[in-house]
Amino acid sequence: MLTISSDTNLVERQFDTWRSALLEEGIRDGNLWRLPEQCIVFRNQTDAKSDTLGPGTALGTDPTGVYWAVQINEARKPGDPNVTSAIALDEKNRPFLLRQGRLARQKVGDKHILEAEFRALTGLSPEDVENGDTPGKKREWYIVTPLDVSPDEIRSATGRFVDICAKARGKEAAGEGLLPDTTPAVGLGNDETGGTYTVGARDAQDAKQILKQQGEVWQRLVVTLREAGIAISKPKHANGYEVDAVIAGPIETILLEIKSGATAADVYTGMGQLQLYPKLLPQLGHHQLVLLLPKLPQQALVKAVEECGVRLCTYDFFEESGKMRVTFSDELREICGIKPPHQKR
Repeated sequence: MLTISSDTNLVERQFDTWRSALLEEGIRDGNLWRLPEQCIVFRNQTDAKSDTLGPGTALGTDPTGVYWAVQINEARKPGDPNVTSAIALDEKNRPFLLRQGRLARQKVGDKHILEAEFRALTGLSPEDVENGDTPGKKREWYIVTPLDVSPDEIRSATGRFVDICAKARGKEAAGEGLLPDTTPAVGLGNDETGGTYTVGARDAQDAKQILKQQGEVWQRLVVTLREAGIAISKPKHANGYEVDAVIAGPIETILLEIKSGATAADVYTGMGQLQLYPKLLPQLGHHQLVLLLPKLPQQALVKAVEECGVRLCTYDFFEESGKMRVTFSDELREICGIKPPHQKR
C-alpha cells in the first residue's frame, strides 16, 4: 500500500532527486536533453529554453521532440490527486514517483488515453494507493521509479516507463490506422541475444558505453531521417523481440540492425537478428536487410555478408567540441533516399 505525501519539503526534495538524476547524464541538444542509454529525450515543459527542469517535465522517445509520450508534473499543492504525478511512500517510508494511468492527446483530433485503455495498452497493473482518489473519481496510479536508489536506476526505470507510454500511444494510433507516419518511433529495445552487452565488453562500464553509443546512433538516425521526411518505425513482437529500425526507403522498405562494433561477434549477432526477425515478424519478410556498423569488418566477412543478401553500411561516432557526433555513410543515405545537401529544395 502506498500513501501520497502532502509534506511540502519531502515532495520537493524527492522531485529534485528525480530531476537531478535525469540531468546528471542528460546531453543538452538544442531545447532538449537526450539520454542515449535509455533512448529518451526530455525538456522543461513550461520553458523549453531553460537549462534546468521546473515543475513540469515532458518526456518521450521521439528524438526530435515533436511527440511527447508523457509529462511528469509536480503539483503546486503537494498531495493533490487532481495532478497526474505525485510522490508516495510505502509502509517502510520508501519514496516513489507515481504517475496516473492516463495520457493527454498529442494533437487536435487525437483521443485521450484514459484509465481502462492505459491498462489495456500497457499491460500494467495499477498500484494500491490509500489516498489516490477524489470524490466521484477513481484514479489509477503507476510507479515511474523508486527514488531511494542510485541515479542510474532512476534513469533506467524512468526510461522504461516513458517507453511503455510511447508504445501505448503507438498501439492506439495503430488501432486508428495512423501508423507509421504520424507515430513517433519508439525507444531502443533490449537485444534479446544480449549482443549489446557482450560484444567487446570487459566490464560493466564498457557495456554501458556500448549501450550509450548504440543509443546515440539510433537517436541521430531517427532525427536525420525525419528531417528528410522519411518514415521510420520500430516493430515489436508480442514476446519482446524488437528490431532497431524499419525505414521507408525509396525503392523498398529497409530492415536495419545497428551494432556498436565491427568484430566477427558483432557481425554474427547482427546477421542472426536480421535473419530471424522476418520469421518472428512476417511483415518484415520482403524488406531489404542492412547491417549498420562503425566500420567495415574484415574483407572475408564483408564478402560473406554480401553473399547473404545483406547490405553493409557504416557510421562515424566521434567527439567534437565536447559533444558526441554521429554521421552516416553516403551508401546508407542513398539507400534510405536522403538527398545530398545540394539536391535539397
